[in-house]
Amino acid sequence: MSITADVTNYIKFSGDQESEVIYGSGLLADSPSLQELVTLAIGNNTITVPDVDDFTVHGVALVPPAANDEQPTIKGASGDTGIALSASKVSLLQFGDTVPTVLILSVTAEIVGLRLVWF
Repeated sequence: MSITADVTNYIKFSGDQESEVIYGSGLLADSPSLQELVTLAIGNNTITVPDVDDFTVHGVALVPPAANDEQPTIKGASGDTGIALSASKVSLLQFGDTVPTVLILSVTAEIVGLRLVWF
């Protein structure tokens, strides 16, 4: 059995400028189509990227729990400064040809119920 993901990024501007920009990933074959809920403890949290035989992890959507106000910071290594992600909006990462083995998410307060959607 095979699963194909297709990610679409849609940006709509309104107000003084009315326009839309749509970017599609194209078909991403052999997606694992996995979801998990994680709790992030204070400090650096190492998230293992799934390694599923005969499937390719193309990326992940990080979906904060409702009413979350803690911004996670994504890092390439524990000592990195990192990039702050939205506390309340979905963040989407699409990987290049070399899929990372782990993601590091750092928080200053616990987040319970961060949803990871691997595609």
